[in-house]
Amino acid sequence: MQIERAKQLSREINMIPLINLVFLLLIFFLVAGSIEKFDIIALEVPVADSGKVLDEGHIVIVLGRYDEVILNDELVAKTDLKSLVAEQLKNNPRKIITLKADARLDAKKMIEVMNMLREAGGQNLSLVTQSLN
Repeated sequence: MQIERAKQLSREINMIPLINLVFLLLIFFLVAGSIEKFDIIALEVPVADSGKVLDEGHIVIVLGRYDEVILNDELVAKTDLKSLVAEQLKNNPRKIITLKADARLDAKKMIEVMNMLREAGGQNLSLVTQSLN
């Protein structure tokens, strides 16, 4: 006995809802994500009454509360800082050196680093502070 079967209609796969979903996810992640640069260690920069906003220089040095020294997002030893900065200033000694120091850092330590930068050939030093507003 043979029973006739009904023919199944072939369905086409519609890609438009998938494309809509991909674009929706792309827009969501563009809006939800932030491309903000953050410091490697937590800093509380000092407050200043005056000052002007400068672009961050070509060389960025972060001095942490517990004697951490970060040169251009890389943790370095304090003893190596002078030679590394001198190497970066070799081609352009007029580069701006941006110094971000924690407000609770001892002033003697910051002055010691500033002297090291001067000995390395640094001419333009910019200290990062936050405004009173």
